[in-house]
Amino acid sequence: METYSLWLKNENKPIIKKKILSYKKNSKTVLVKTLYSGISKGTERLVASGNISKDQFDIMKSPFQEGSFSFPIKYGYINVGKIVEGPKKYLNKNTFCLYPHQSLFKIDINNVNILKGNGDIRKYLLTANMETAINIFWDTQAKLNNKILIIGMGSVGILTAYYYKLLKFKNVFITDINIKKKKFANILGLKFINFKKIKDLDVIINTTSNYDVLNQSLKKLNLEGKFIEASWYGNRKGHINLGGNFHSKRLKIIGSQVSNIPKYLSKKYDYKKRLNLAINALSNNQLLKLINTESDFKDLEKDYISILNNPESIMHAIKY
Repeated sequence: METYSLWLKNENKPIIKKKILSYKKNSKTVLVKTLYSGISKGTERLVASGNISKDQFDIMKSPFQEGSFSFPIKYGYINVGKIVEGPKKYLNKNTFCLYPHQSLFKIDINNVNILKGNGDIRKYLLTANMETAINIFWDTQAKLNNKILIIGMGSVGILTAYYYKLLKFKNVFITDINIKKKKFANILGLKFINFKKIKDLDVIINTTSNYDVLNQSLKKLNLEGKFIEASWYGNRKGHINLGGNFHSKRLKIIGSQVSNIPKYLSKKYDYKKRLNLAINALSNNQLLKLINTESDFKDLEKDYISILNNPESIMHAIKY
């Protein structure tokens, strides 16, 4: 049988490749027909532009990646599909897999995450970024009464603010330079605020991949405040200003990245448990509003780079 997948043959040069896929029914693997895949713009843009530093090749490798960050590469980790072959108990079940943009694939049953319910399954395209949001929450170790600001309203920023809301944090705000994104805060009951109008913060979480945000934010933190750097810069260098009251306020800059579970939780959670936690956090159908752009897989070769650079897109769905 034939399967088609998106590859980057070179920097910003996507191509759809055909491959013959063989599958023999067995008890350990299933065959999944992709219904939708999602584009994680920040990471995939870095990959497509060749901005992953060599010392991060191993840590940044996605579970079912083929090729190398030095190209060619098949990359991605947001896939919602239907099981069409395999053990009887899995047949016709919808599943989330950390799989690239590919029309049909076989996968070990241990990497299958069955999606329950009959609603619009597109919301599960947010699973991987909800995992990131949960990891940010864990890394922050915030107290319930902390005053918290999330900067950047891409999918990770919005889902981080939403996860705090789920866990009954009342003093959480979100901001973005694009005022049009305020509507997404309103949809999910989040508190949007102008960056210039907020101060006296206990925690700031940056999801913008902008060094200037870090430098502008430190002065807004209280004594022993935390700045959580949840962006991913790849090999882009920048300047950090540690002058002024950085030391006298005993401020902390903490890097957060989804590839590792915080050490203090490593005995309680593994990657499978964290992923299931993310899936369960997506029960609210209002989250579908975050999937605000969509296109067909057959057009992905010509559309991919423009999708990565679309500032209005929160989560882009690829329909198969």
